Amino acid sequence: MGKEIAWINRSMSTSPRSDHNLPVKILAVGDPSEWEQQGNFLPAGGIAFLSFHEITDTLLNELNPSMIFSPVLARHFDCIELALLLHNLGFTGAYRAMAKDMPKPSLIEREVRQMCPRLDFQLLVAN
Repeated sequence: MGKEIAWINRSMSTSPRSDHNLPVKILAVGDPSEWEQQGNFLPAGGIAFLSFHEITDTLLNELNPSMIFSPVLARHFDCIELALLLHNLGFTGAYRAMAKDMPKPSLIEREVRQMCPRLDFQLLVAN
């Protein structure tokens, strides 16, 4: 998979900051095979994958994704580390961490919001 971001021409209700009249660019962080092994779900359509270590200010500015997805816990990073990186790089889109099962997702959401107050973060749990 290349480093290009696929345009998804559909409206997604994700954030009060979203402009639902514009296409949404989506970036997934992590290894695609690890995503499949963990059973994480993603919206339909083309999604570009990058590793945690590829996320830089320059790359975020070039790709300009409006939404980023990642697993809550991956082999080389977790959602708190990625949230801190995105916050420090000034990412202004939505970040959604995904898990198949999580007993108290509000604890992680609260921690991320305290550490990264400007980041639009939400934990998505599939039951």
